This record gives sequence, structure tokens and C-alpha cells, in this order.
Amino acid sequence: MTVTVAMFIKYENDRKAEMLKSPSDRAEVSRKAVGAMGGKLLHAYGTVGEFDMMFIYELPDMATVAANMMLADASGMSKHHKVIPLFSNEEFLTAQAKAGKMTHTYSAAGDE
Repeated sequence: MTVTVAMFIKYENDRKAEMLKSPSDRAEVSRKAVGAMGGKLLHAYGTVGEFDMMFIYELPDMATVAANMMLADASGMSKHHKVIPLFSNEEFLTAQAKAGKMTHTYSAAGDE
């Protein structure tokens, strides 16, 4: 089973300065790295504001997602990043149904 995630990246300022001098295709770099991990880059978008880019990946499992994040950090390219797991609409409906069946077993902390 694969997982789909959105990864938001904020580049280090010195790396952004290098990109201005010599533009680099970050999607292609990401595509190769993720492909080597058995995953697939589905989409790459430049963004403005809090983050510089957003990638949507399909990866084998969450351990591979963590490995990808570790490599992004170790490269010195990113200042920080954020990963958000993505679910298909069908998976989201299944999660709602599963949670609905368990509501009687859950209580908030302090409600005991």
C-alpha cells in the first residue's frame, strides 16, 4: 500500500540566492530522489509566502516519507518543511465511518 503526501519546503536563503544566479529544476531533482526510494512525484508547484515549493508524492510507506524528509534536511537545501498525509475521498469516507463506530469508546482527557 502506498501513501500520498504533500510536502511543503522553505529553502535556505543562501540556496535561494544560488537559484537566482543559476536556476535549477527542483522538481527534477525531487523526481529522481523520490524515484530512487520507490516513490513517484505526482505534482510540483512553486508557492509564495510561508513556503517556496509544494510537492505531492506517492511513496511506499511513512518510513520512506520520513527518510525523504531526513535527506531533504541533510542536504542543507531546506530551512524547514511540512508534510501532510493526503487521503482520497473514498479513504476519507472510510475513516469517518470507522471513527463513527468508535465514538462510544473515546473520551477527552479529563472527562473520565
